[in-house]
Amino acid sequence: MRNPSLHHRARHGAGSRPGRLRQLWVVLALLASWSAWAAPAPVTVAIGKGRLAGQSDGSGAVFLGIPFAAPPTGALRWRPPQDVAAWSGVRDATHAPAACAQNDYGWNRADAMHSSEDCLYLNLKTPNLHPKQPLPVLVWIHGGSNRAGSAADIDRIRLAHAGIVVVSVQYRLGVFGFLSLPALSAEQGGHSGNYGLMDQLAALAWVQREIGRFGGDPRRVTIAGQSAGGMDVGLLALEAGDRQLFAGAWSTGGTPGFGQSARSLAQNEALGTQLEQRLHVDDLEQLRQAPPKALLAADLQLHSDAITDDSYLWLQAVVDGKVVTEPPASLLADVPATAIPYVLTTNRIELQVPGGAAKIERRLHQVFGDRYTEAAHHYGVGALARADADPGYGTLAERIGTDTDFRCAGNHVLAHYAAHGAPAWRAQFSFQPSHHSAELPYLYEGKPLNAAHPAVSPQAYFINFIKTGDPDGAGLPPWPRYMPDTGAHVDMGPDGVHAGTHLGGSICDLFDGV
Repeated sequence: MRNPSLHHRARHGAGSRPGRLRQLWVVLALLASWSAWAAPAPVTVAIGKGRLAGQSDGSGAVFLGIPFAAPPTGALRWRPPQDVAAWSGVRDATHAPAACAQNDYGWNRADAMHSSEDCLYLNLKTPNLHPKQPLPVLVWIHGGSNRAGSAADIDRIRLAHAGIVVVSVQYRLGVFGFLSLPALSAEQGGHSGNYGLMDQLAALAWVQREIGRFGGDPRRVTIAGQSAGGMDVGLLALEAGDRQLFAGAWSTGGTPGFGQSARSLAQNEALGTQLEQRLHVDDLEQLRQAPPKALLAADLQLHSDAITDDSYLWLQAVVDGKVVTEPPASLLADVPATAIPYVLTTNRIELQVPGGAAKIERRLHQVFGDRYTEAAHHYGVGALARADADPGYGTLAERIGTDTDFRCAGNHVLAHYAAHGAPAWRAQFSFQPSHHSAELPYLYEGKPLNAAHPAVSPQAYFINFIKTGDPDGAGLPPWPRYMPDTGAHVDMGPDGVHAGTHLGGSICDLFDGV
């Protein structure tokens, strides 16, 4: 008689060794198959300095931490970016680089905790490594008051569906990126400072050399940035000259001067002298050997009487004579008709007056000078105090801060572009809630203005501009070019896109800054 229990186990393989082995092999095979399907496949690209291993992303790929300049450490601290050394073998490009050295301001904690002086890297996403025709390119310059932030923005910038290669760059920040010193100027031919801008130019030169290997078209590079990134984009556009590093510029939430008067080289050197005094050193070699933490701590203690509040210390354009050759106001006076297309956008509410409500009167004196009384009457401050005229534009401190540093400043910049015949466009974003950086989900992720009309998004205009040099396009409400006599612009908000004139009204007629 057959053993029934053995018969049952043999039929079902539940307890037999061969059955268990078959099940195990099936499970392992399924796991291997799933792993091969789920894990991003490695992809290798050869560039001028060596080979890079990124990760496949469908037909495209992502490359993180690509070096575009040598680490600016040791003897290279406070020097123009230097060439990257070539490497042998394949360099891993699948891990995010450290952010540039920065203090922790709360909002940037993740970057501050993972920051280093060795930070001159860029991140890159391409939708297709081998397109039939080279693809347009966006180079994104992050914000953060020129003292914080990183290229990690690339995780949110979703433009692959539009066939756009995206590059996000890092640059030296704060005292590491914008400091001047008499000793540095003597060492570097009479100029110092603006190393962060030099880093951006070095990254753009890398894009010109290498982007074709990633499917991009070096002739169709658009630079864009938000806040301090928007400021830097504006400065690069004004100083573009014959570099031919980019074909268009989009600034959001920032102008070339950020509403502040320009700082001279001598004034910036005085800040460097402050740094030396706080660290009790008077020797450049000692300063280059100072620990990064000591420099970051001293950065927080630097002071300038020329600005409303020291939180804006690195948002003053520094006229070093090499990278920034003249104050933005002077550069704007000579914008050629052949200037690259330029878009400038700001939010209905951006930031309050630097330093808050207590600094309102000082800010009005700084910005409007002899026309202070007219400005004070317009806002109702001081002896003319009254309730806010339009709460839709925020508190009084927010309204004045937005006007002087963003709204009127943006109008002033584009009025000069348009007056010389250069192509320019102006927009105000009236999202709810409205605040500094409120536009980023709309530009990065394609968030629509209104769920009922998902095709109408600021990103749709952004894509058009990157592809053609004109934000206007089929299927979208018209966005006319800016005209200095009418101040033509569009306002984008939950109720759609509306054309308007004279953004900001009469107060902007009193404004004469950048």
